[in-house]
Amino acid sequence: MFSAVTEDGQMFHLLGAQQNQKLKRRRFFCPVCGGELAVKLGLQKAPHFAHKQNKSCSIDIEPESAYHLEGKRQLYVWLKTQRASPILEPYIRTINQRPDVMARIKEHMLAVEYQCATIAPDVFQKRTEGFKQEGIIPQWIMGYSRLKRTASSFYQLSAFHWQFINASPYRELICYCPERRSFLRLSHIIPFYTNHSYSSVQTIPIHRAGADDLFFTEPKPSIQYSGWTKAIHRFRHKPHRFNSKEINRLRLLFYEKRQTPFSFLPTEVFVPVRKGAVFKSPVFVWQGFLYLFMTDLGGKRAPIRFSAVLQQCKLHIHNKNIALRFECSEECLSEAVKQYIDFLCKKGFLRETQKEVYVLNQPAGGIHSMQDLIERDRSCFIE
Repeated sequence: MFSAVTEDGQMFHLLGAQQNQKLKRRRFFCPVCGGELAVKLGLQKAPHFAHKQNKSCSIDIEPESAYHLEGKRQLYVWLKTQRASPILEPYIRTINQRPDVMARIKEHMLAVEYQCATIAPDVFQKRTEGFKQEGIIPQWIMGYSRLKRTASSFYQLSAFHWQFINASPYRELICYCPERRSFLRLSHIIPFYTNHSYSSVQTIPIHRAGADDLFFTEPKPSIQYSGWTKAIHRFRHKPHRFNSKEINRLRLLFYEKRQTPFSFLPTEVFVPVRKGAVFKSPVFVWQGFLYLFMTDLGGKRAPIRFSAVLQQCKLHIHNKNIALRFECSEECLSEAVKQYIDFLCKKGFLRETQKEVYVLNQPAGGIHSMQDLIERDRSCFIE
């Protein structure tokens, strides 16, 4: 931490303070628990305070790495340039919380939390709800070091990352790297596998970043289908030896019903659906079960009703064939399924005959080889 209370009750900040050994002769205290603090003036980390050994504080104190301290310092200085009247590490007594920085932007009070360490879901939820209880907007910023890129526009996103995404009003992930002095903004995140997602990516150097735009402007929708198509290509050439139960169920169903090998799954089960993040199951799993239901009906020349497809989705969730990433309303689930069906209509796979009633068009023929299927993938997801 950078803030402490002096013996005469004044707040003292180490930011900008000279590395003067005289500081070590003064006494400083924690603004929260009143415990005595040690002044740390090493070479590896920015000057900071730390509780003396064996001293517990009434709020959760996470060890702060050099990376975290430097990132917090840069964010504080940046918010000063934004005229956001930042306050460093204020203690909010009513909720017993101490955000990294408080700032006022567009008449809104924000608690900016720069999170580099792993945080338990219950602690994350408690902090988020605590700020909201006080009328403060929680603005979580993840340390860039916690992000792993797996391919162009694809990132490995675990349950840890999805906490931040779900807490964001725009379902995005904002990261900051103090080494590059840049924000990384991941938006319109669409999972391919459970922990492997496509994202629109925006890199913003901190000296060009505006707090209004970064925190209060929804990013424009954008998807590069070429990157998505490459992910399908990688799936088709990947050996599938170790599959989850839900993937194995789908694999067996496709082989039994359609005599389709797993690598030859149809293009129509790889649709990038924006609302598809509600599903924890891979994209080809939840869409695969719905595809089989719709094509079974289509094969009998029966109408395909949206209400029936949605009900089928709920049934597969109940039977644990499809897993949800988080609890959601029926409206949220309905939107994801509807976006999937709308895409299939746009590509001519389905045709709407009445409101939310569809028929199956003749499926595309001529798929005799893997190369034919890859060409079909490309033509379906053309820019």
